[in-house]
Amino acid sequence: MTPENSGQLVAADLSQQPAVLSAVIDLNADELAFARHLLDGSSFVRLVGIGSSKHAAGFGANAIELFTEVPATVLPAPGSAVPLPRLSPDHLTIVVSQSGMTPAIVETARLARKNGSSVIAITNSSSSPLQSIADVTLHCFAGPETVIPATKSVTAQMLLLLGMTEDIPNAEGRELIAAVEDVISSVDLTQGLVGDPPGRIVCSGFAAEWIADEIALKFAEMAGLSVTSEALIEYFHGPAGAAAPTIAFLDLEDPNAQDLTGDQIIRVGGSSTFDVVTPKTSKPALDAIVRLVAGQRMAFEWAKVLGQDPDADRGLQKVTPTA
Repeated sequence: MTPENSGQLVAADLSQQPAVLSAVIDLNADELAFARHLLDGSSFVRLVGIGSSKHAAGFGANAIELFTEVPATVLPAPGSAVPLPRLSPDHLTIVVSQSGMTPAIVETARLARKNGSSVIAITNSSSSPLQSIADVTLHCFAGPETVIPATKSVTAQMLLLLGMTEDIPNAEGRELIAAVEDVISSVDLTQGLVGDPPGRIVCSGFAAEWIADEIALKFAEMAGLSVTSEALIEYFHGPAGAAAPTIAFLDLEDPNAQDLTGDQIIRVGGSSTFDVVTPKTSKPALDAIVRLVAGQRMAFEWAKVLGQDPDADRGLQKVTPTA
């Protein structure tokens, strides 16, 4: 049994997401305008991050390529003995880091500037080494996260990256906030918490592989579960051959979603025929953020079912001390 107050810190972070998301674009209005200027003048974009920030970077790379037609890619996590590719002044480097203090990330930003690349930083820290290196810094304004599992800062990073590519009309912003509020406070997860703990996370829709990876990370950080993660199309290509309890976060616009059935599969999404029904917005990229919040909450609830404390650090640190 876990203490009665376990998970209170994660629960607080989860509940703050609607307020954070409703304010973050306006709070960065001038910085976003300059970031768009840098993006417009670039021939190629490279994004870098570690952990949750890397998953946000992947979401951003998908948004940049789709909405601006500027090629974008996510670099290997720095510190993995893989050298950075050659940079040039017409390349843009976007550095994503919640703390803004991970040494390998800071060094990557310095190296990018040294090689003439413009640098955009996205961080939840009000004062970090990245701010003095970057041409412009976008702030999540998510407030402190006092636990390892990042939630509100990740969704804020994703929304800022989306805001770099295009204006987000007020109506679409309100749709997102309403959907996130519903997922946090109203969506019934009961049917998603039955059977054996999940061994696999599958996602479809916008940035599916990155959303799946981030949800899987939340299961590790909150519930101590090691789960695999795939985009739906990759699941059909091979992993479907290995039976495992699966939670699938699905976009109904993906025609493959209807083919995902089975006794060990829990389907989550905007259909009344699914096990867990979640709200839908009018924009696929915003739906991806809603799916992520549903995954965060599912990981939190599974942790409680398994008697795990979502607030526990599990030997992890916020700042990754890589070489």
